[in-house]
Amino acid sequence: MSDLRKIFESRDFVVNSNIIKSISNIDITLDEFLLILYFINISCYLDTNDIKDKIGFDDEKTYNTFSSLLNKKYIEIEVTNKNSGVSEKVKLEPLYDRLALNKTIETNETDIYSLFERELGRTLSSFEYELINKWIEDGVNEDTIKNALKEAILNNVRSFKYIDKIIYDWTKNGTKKRVKDEGTLEDMFEYDWLDDNE
Repeated sequence: MSDLRKIFESRDFVVNSNIIKSISNIDITLDEFLLILYFINISCYLDTNDIKDKIGFDDEKTYNTFSSLLNKKYIEIEVTNKNSGVSEKVKLEPLYDRLALNKTIETNETDIYSLFERELGRTLSSFEYELINKWIEDGVNEDTIKNALKEAILNNVRSFKYIDKIIYDWTKNGTKKRVKDEGTLEDMFEYDWLDDNE
């Protein structure tokens, strides 16, 4: 198996959904986005040989994409004089400012991934992103997912296995049935979902 295939199958690469949604709100091409990622993750200097090696752009494509980013005012060049000559550093602050100004998504409870990260106090793993996506793809209502998360937090359990069990039980039996059977909403939150033997 090739190294590249192993990287894809490991699913270790996760891009925050807020970044993707923010990027989609501005005028940026895929090539421009790839070059931006190069400047963020690899080097803040324009090195055509390294860019060719890392992202596969030839010299012409690199200069055209770089010029386009400059023309759109997504990047700036900071020129500094050193003993060995002039150094040109790429600054991404204009892009960050543009993303902040054009951002249409608020990091609040309407973004279910941000809600999970905020409530759990950590970044979600790629497996956890996939599990949330699976719930949504299986037709589980977002409110049901959010309520299951809230119940887990109230029971001081931060396990996705626990949340998955709550969602499974609610989609099978219905949340209203559980509330009715247990008597009150408070009883529902004290229910131990992992030891359910019904």
